[in-house]
Amino acid sequence: MEAGGDVFWALFNEFNLWALLVFVIVMVWMFHHSLRYRSPDGKSLANDADEFIPGVFPKENDDLRMELAWTIIPFILIIYLTFIAWGPIDELWSADPDAHEIKITASQWSWDFDCGDLDADICEVSNIDVEGQTKPLLLLKAGESYMFNMTSEDVTHAPFFLDWGLKEDIQPGMETRIYHTPSIDEIGASLLMCTEYCGKDHGYMTAVVEVHA
Repeated sequence: MEAGGDVFWALFNEFNLWALLVFVIVMVWMFHHSLRYRSPDGKSLANDADEFIPGVFPKENDDLRMELAWTIIPFILIIYLTFIAWGPIDELWSADPDAHEIKITASQWSWDFDCGDLDADICEVSNIDVEGQTKPLLLLKAGESYMFNMTSEDVTHAPFFLDWGLKEDIQPGMETRIYHTPSIDEIGASLLMCTEYCGKDHGYMTAVVEVHA
Protein backbone atom coordinates (compact mmCIF):
# COMPACT_ATOMS: atom_id res chain seq x y z
CA MET A 1 0.00 0.00 0.00
CA GLU A 2 1.49 3.35 -1.05
CA ALA A 3 0.85 6.45 1.04
CA GLY A 4 -1.38 9.06 -0.53
CA GLY A 5 -3.15 7.08 -3.22
CA ASP A 6 -2.80 7.22 -7.01
CA VAL A 7 -3.63 10.91 -7.44
CA PHE A 8 -0.92 11.98 -5.00
CA TRP A 9 1.74 9.70 -6.49
CA ALA A 10 0.96 10.85 -10.02
CA LEU A 11 1.42 14.44 -8.88
CA PHE A 12 4.60 13.54 -6.97
CA ASN A 13 6.09 11.84 -10.03
CA GLU A 14 5.28 14.76 -12.32
CA PHE A 15 6.87 17.27 -9.92
CA ASN A 16 9.99 15.09 -9.78
CA LEU A 17 10.07 14.87 -13.58
CA TRP A 18 9.97 18.65 -13.99
CA ALA A 19 12.57 19.09 -11.22
CA LEU A 20 14.91 16.68 -13.02
CA LEU A 21 14.35 18.39 -16.37
CA VAL A 22 15.08 21.85 -14.94
CA PHE A 23 18.16 20.50 -13.14
CA VAL A 24 19.59 19.01 -16.34
CA ILE A 25 18.95 22.21 -18.33
CA VAL A 26 20.59 24.40 -15.68
CA MET A 27 23.62 22.10 -15.32
CA VAL A 28 24.20 21.82 -19.08
CA TRP A 29 23.73 25.58 -19.51
CA MET A 30 26.14 26.35 -16.64
CA PHE A 31 28.92 24.05 -17.81
CA HIS A 32 28.57 25.16 -21.43
CA HIS A 33 28.83 28.86 -20.55
CA SER A 34 31.62 28.25 -18.04
CA LEU A 35 33.75 26.74 -20.81
CA ARG A 36 32.49 28.74 -23.79
CA TYR A 37 32.92 32.22 -22.29
CA ARG A 38 36.02 31.83 -20.15
CA SER A 39 38.96 34.16 -20.72
CA PRO A 40 41.51 32.93 -23.25
CA ASP A 41 44.63 31.42 -21.76
CA GLY A 42 47.36 34.00 -21.15
CA LYS A 43 45.10 37.03 -21.48
CA SER A 44 45.26 39.54 -18.64
CA LEU A 45 42.15 41.42 -17.54
CA ALA A 46 44.14 44.08 -15.71
CA ASN A 47 43.49 46.66 -18.44
CA ASP A 48 39.73 46.24 -18.06
CA ALA A 49 39.72 46.92 -14.30
CA ASP A 50 39.61 50.71 -14.69
CA GLU A 51 36.52 50.48 -16.89
CA PHE A 52 34.55 48.41 -14.38
CA ILE A 53 31.71 50.33 -12.64
CA PRO A 54 30.25 48.58 -9.56
CA GLY A 55 26.50 48.03 -9.81
CA VAL A 56 26.36 48.70 -13.57
CA PHE A 57 25.87 45.71 -15.85
CA PRO A 58 27.97 45.95 -19.04
CA LYS A 59 25.57 47.02 -21.78
CA GLU A 60 27.32 44.92 -24.40
CA ASN A 61 26.42 41.80 -22.40
CA ASP A 62 22.74 42.67 -22.09
CA ASP A 63 20.19 40.52 -23.93
CA LEU A 64 16.52 41.38 -23.47
CA ARG A 65 15.38 38.15 -25.14
CA MET A 66 17.30 36.05 -22.61
CA GLU A 67 15.96 38.06 -19.67
CA LEU A 68 12.40 37.60 -20.90
CA ALA A 69 12.99 33.88 -21.48
CA TRP A 70 14.31 33.11 -17.99
CA THR A 71 11.48 35.17 -16.48
CA ILE A 72 8.47 34.07 -18.54
CA ILE A 73 9.26 30.35 -18.97
CA PRO A 74 9.70 29.62 -15.21
CA PHE A 75 6.59 31.71 -14.52
CA ILE A 76 4.53 29.57 -16.92
CA LEU A 77 5.93 26.39 -15.35
CA ILE A 78 5.03 27.56 -11.84
CA ILE A 79 1.48 28.44 -12.96
CA TYR A 80 1.14 24.98 -14.54
CA LEU A 81 2.41 23.13 -11.44
CA THR A 82 0.08 25.19 -9.24
CA PHE A 83 -2.86 24.31 -11.48
CA ILE A 84 -2.27 20.55 -11.44
CA ALA A 85 -1.74 20.66 -7.64
CA TRP A 86 -5.38 21.71 -7.25
CA GLY A 87 -6.50 18.17 -8.11
CA PRO A 88 -5.60 16.50 -4.79
CA ILE A 89 -6.81 19.56 -2.85
CA ASP A 90 -10.25 19.33 -4.48
CA GLU A 91 -10.34 15.60 -3.77
CA LEU A 92 -9.42 16.21 -0.14
CA TRP A 93 -11.95 18.97 0.52
CA SER A 94 -14.90 17.77 -1.58
CA ALA A 95 -17.82 17.26 0.79
CA ASP A 96 -19.82 14.04 0.73
CA PRO A 97 -23.27 14.50 2.31
CA ASP A 98 -23.60 10.73 2.83
CA ALA A 99 -20.27 10.32 4.63
CA HIS A 100 -20.16 8.75 8.10
CA GLU A 101 -19.09 11.31 10.70
CA ILE A 102 -16.25 10.44 13.06
CA LYS A 103 -15.11 12.93 15.66
CA ILE A 104 -11.39 13.23 16.38
CA THR A 105 -10.25 15.29 19.34
CA ALA A 106 -6.57 16.09 19.86
CA SER A 107 -4.95 17.04 23.15
CA GLN A 108 -1.43 16.97 24.51
CA TRP A 109 -0.46 14.26 23.62
CA SER A 110 -3.17 11.86 22.54
CA TRP A 111 -6.02 11.28 20.09
CA ASP A 112 -9.63 10.57 21.02
CA PHE A 113 -11.99 8.94 18.49
CA ASP A 114 -15.80 9.01 18.66
CA CYS A 115 -17.85 6.91 16.23
CA GLY A 116 -21.18 8.16 17.55
CA ASP A 117 -24.04 5.80 16.68
CA LEU A 118 -22.28 4.08 13.79
CA ASP A 119 -22.37 0.28 13.59
CA ALA A 120 -19.26 -1.51 14.81
CA ASP A 121 -18.75 -2.86 11.28
CA ILE A 122 -18.49 0.72 9.97
CA CYS A 123 -16.52 2.29 12.81
CA GLU A 124 -15.10 0.91 16.03
CA VAL A 125 -12.65 2.26 18.59
CA SER A 126 -10.34 0.13 20.72
CA ASN A 127 -6.73 0.07 21.89
CA ILE A 128 -3.53 -1.44 20.53
CA ASP A 129 -0.01 -1.91 21.83
CA VAL A 130 2.62 0.01 19.85
CA GLU A 131 6.21 -0.52 21.01
CA GLY A 132 5.14 -1.04 24.60
CA GLN A 133 2.69 1.88 24.67
CA THR A 134 -1.11 1.67 24.56
CA LYS A 135 -2.46 3.65 21.63
CA PRO A 136 -6.03 4.21 20.36
CA LEU A 137 -7.09 2.09 17.39
CA LEU A 138 -9.71 3.28 14.89
CA LEU A 139 -11.26 0.48 12.81
CA LEU A 140 -12.87 1.50 9.49
CA LYS A 141 -14.40 -0.34 6.53
CA ALA A 142 -13.07 -0.15 2.98
CA GLY A 143 -15.46 1.42 0.47
CA GLU A 144 -17.30 3.49 3.08
CA SER A 145 -17.14 7.28 2.95
CA TYR A 146 -16.03 9.06 6.13
CA MET A 147 -16.02 12.64 7.31
CA PHE A 148 -13.46 13.27 10.05
CA ASN A 149 -14.65 16.17 12.19
CA MET A 150 -11.52 17.26 14.04
CA THR A 151 -10.75 19.75 16.78
CA SER A 152 -8.17 20.46 19.48
CA GLU A 153 -8.61 20.92 23.21
CA ASP A 154 -5.43 22.91 23.85
CA VAL A 155 -2.89 23.89 21.17
CA THR A 156 -2.48 23.59 17.41
CA HIS A 157 -2.15 19.99 16.20
CA ALA A 158 -1.88 18.55 12.68
CA PRO A 159 -3.31 15.05 12.23
CA PHE A 160 -1.51 13.22 9.43
CA PHE A 161 -3.09 10.01 8.09
CA LEU A 162 0.23 8.63 6.95
CA ASP A 163 -0.80 6.01 4.37
CA TRP A 164 -3.59 8.16 2.95
CA GLY A 165 -1.50 11.29 2.43
CA LEU A 166 -4.08 13.40 4.32
CA LYS A 167 -2.96 16.16 6.67
CA GLU A 168 -4.66 19.25 8.08
CA ASP A 169 -4.02 21.68 10.93
CA ILE A 170 -6.63 21.85 13.69
CA GLN A 171 -7.08 24.73 16.13
CA PRO A 172 -8.59 24.93 19.63
CA GLY A 173 -12.26 25.85 19.48
CA MET A 174 -12.54 25.25 15.72
CA GLU A 175 -13.81 22.27 13.72
CA THR A 176 -11.87 21.09 10.67
CA ARG A 177 -13.22 18.43 8.30
CA ILE A 178 -11.49 15.93 6.02
CA TYR A 179 -13.36 13.49 3.75
CA HIS A 180 -11.95 10.16 2.66
CA THR A 181 -13.17 6.83 1.32
CA PRO A 182 -10.64 4.07 2.07
CA SER A 183 -10.17 1.81 -0.92
CA ILE A 184 -9.54 -1.93 -1.08
CA ASP A 185 -5.88 -1.11 -1.73
CA GLU A 186 -5.73 0.68 1.63
CA ILE A 187 -6.75 -2.33 3.70
CA GLY A 188 -4.37 -2.69 6.63
CA ALA A 189 -3.05 -0.68 9.55
CA SER A 190 -1.32 2.70 9.33
CA LEU A 191 -0.28 5.49 11.67
CA LEU A 192 -2.04 8.70 12.56
CA MET A 193 0.61 11.21 13.61
CA CYS A 194 0.78 14.83 14.73
CA THR A 195 2.94 16.93 12.40
CA GLU A 196 2.65 20.29 14.18
CA TYR A 197 5.01 20.60 17.16
CA CYS A 198 2.80 20.63 20.25
CA GLY A 199 5.11 20.09 23.22
CA LYS A 200 7.59 17.69 24.77
CA ASP A 201 5.76 14.45 23.83
CA HIS A 202 4.86 15.57 20.31
CA GLY A 203 6.86 12.71 18.78
CA TYR A 204 4.83 10.12 20.71
CA MET A 205 1.41 11.51 19.75
CA THR A 206 0.32 8.64 17.53
CA ALA A 207 -2.65 6.37 16.92
CA VAL A 208 -3.42 3.49 14.57
CA VAL A 209 -6.06 3.53 11.83
CA GLU A 210 -6.95 0.13 10.41
CA VAL A 211 -9.07 -0.53 7.34
CA HIS A 212 -10.80 -3.91 6.90
CA ALA A 213 -12.82 -5.42 4.08
